[in-house]
Amino acid sequence: MEMKPTFLSLISAHQFAGVDHEDPYTHLSTFCELCGTMGILEGEEEALYFRLFIFSLTGKAKAWLQSHPNQSLMSWSVVEEKFLNRFFPPSRNISAKYDISTFGQGPEEPFCEAWERFKSLLIKCLNHGFEDVAQLSIFCNSLRPETKMIMDVVVGRTMMSVDAEQATRIIDAFASTDHLAQHNRQLV
Repeated sequence: MEMKPTFLSLISAHQFAGVDHEDPYTHLSTFCELCGTMGILEGEEEALYFRLFIFSLTGKAKAWLQSHPNQSLMSWSVVEEKFLNRFFPPSRNISAKYDISTFGQGPEEPFCEAWERFKSLLIKCLNHGFEDVAQLSIFCNSLRPETKMIMDVVVGRTMMSVDAEQATRIIDAFASTDHLAQHNRQLV
């Protein structure tokens, strides 16, 4: 497979240095997304990831990858696991899980922004371990009482009485409507 300089530049433009404020989950997601734009054949992804991942790293993250002996990283899933263990250690994972479990809608925070903020907390810690029902319970129980009451009215019973998939669709629709309402308020 030919590596074009423009593609290497694109990968290098989104480098991860391994500093505390960086999100390794976002880096992996962006890296895989960029690699997906190459139009490679199915089954060749792992070889591509192996060849290009070094170009997506800099500083201590690059030194970390280079410190592994040849042949010690036998699959892409092993690379991902070791990368996340190194740059998203258990202490950071515990903190992220705490942020999810103690989530709360702010006093003046619109519903749509609360939903986006909650989803971003989940994305920042993909291995949070909260099942869909638990995620919905955390979110719904974190809403201001008046918002929670509106959601229950929309459903016709408590939000937690519907299945997770249906509840998520309802929340997404309500957030979309709320977003439009917020946007229209700003125009006035």
